[in-house]
Amino acid sequence: MKKRTHILTIVTGFVLLISSALSPNLGLAETPEEKGQRHFKKHTGPMIPMPREEIKVEMFLMKEKKKDGPFIKRLLKEEKIERVMIQYFRAGNPPKNIVLGKRIPADVGRMMIELAIHYNNGVTHLVPEFRFYAHYAAFGNSSFDIQAQVPITPENLDKLRNPELSDEEFHTLFRSLTGEDKGVISYVD
Repeated sequence: MKKRTHILTIVTGFVLLISSALSPNLGLAETPEEKGQRHFKKHTGPMIPMPREEIKVEMFLMKEKKKDGPFIKRLLKEEKIERVMIQYFRAGNPPKNIVLGKRIPADVGRMMIELAIHYNNGVTHLVPEFRFYAHYAAFGNSSFDIQAQVPITPENLDKLRNPELSDEEFHTLFRSLTGEDKGVISYVD
């Protein structure tokens, strides 16, 4: 039995070695630049905003904000956003992050930032667009380790809050703040 295990280990190692030599896309011998090219597709053509009826919003709030849930849902419903899920942390505070899919309209993105500032005590981190579906927007999401989030300064957050930004300009700025525009995010290595 032990001899069989050693043979399987050797054969498996040999197969992995050959496959990595024949197919560099497995990521075993990639440079950070190659990995960035694989992760971040160049955005070509105009940004086409997602219809509001298709936008999915998730919010993670501290339990003290539970009474505000119905008001937030009504506010979003007035904007024709009805796919809303609000979850409440039983203890502690949710992370101060925000997630915006690549087709979220700029005005909805700004509204999410304002809601996060008011109901989640601010925004200190962005989660890169490539991590989520194009129709997804959230704040207070605890799915990601802090290393998977990109810090944002108050000055850069104010740039995102600028109502003059078009949808395309908003997402171009968002991608530049997360490093996606250059194809390099430090935690992807």
